[in-house]
Amino acid sequence: MTRRLLLTAALAVVLLASGSCSSDDPTTGTQYFSLVFNDFLAAQTLVVSAPLTMVFRDQAAWSAFWLTHGPFGSAAPAVDWTQDMLIGVFWGPSGNGCSNYVRAVDRVRLRIDGINTTGVIEVEVGPLGDLGNCAMPVLPLQVVRTATTSTPVQFVGMVP
Repeated sequence: MTRRLLLTAALAVVLLASGSCSSDDPTTGTQYFSLVFNDFLAAQTLVVSAPLTMVFRDQAAWSAFWLTHGPFGSAAPAVDWTQDMLIGVFWGPSGNGCSNYVRAVDRVRLRIDGINTTGVIEVEVGPLGDLGNCAMPVLPLQVVRTATTSTPVQFVGMVP
């Protein structure tokens, strides 16, 4: 609840501060507000064989994805959807390594500018780290948890 209140407060401050500016003015400077995120390690057992990005905001979507990509017969790990949403980055087949779980999401932030005055959650994806020198084929992935919001999400950077 606290994270959602902070996100709402930051958005309100920006909108109030820019009240004298026209929302149609594309020259309005872009502002960024960092959002707290952390790895959702319960997703480590997912097996996603195609490169894609996903945003999960409710149990139905998360359970359907888990049913297809999680361990057979297991239930999707619990998430408090009133507090959190999940953001997943899946690289598909990426050679060999020792581990599927990576840390390549560099930043999650709210971007507000003259075009997107209501904001966009920007997920910045950096390069894949070293997957190790093992000969095992891997399907790297990272799933992070952040405060729930209905704000659109955009992936930028080295998106698979």
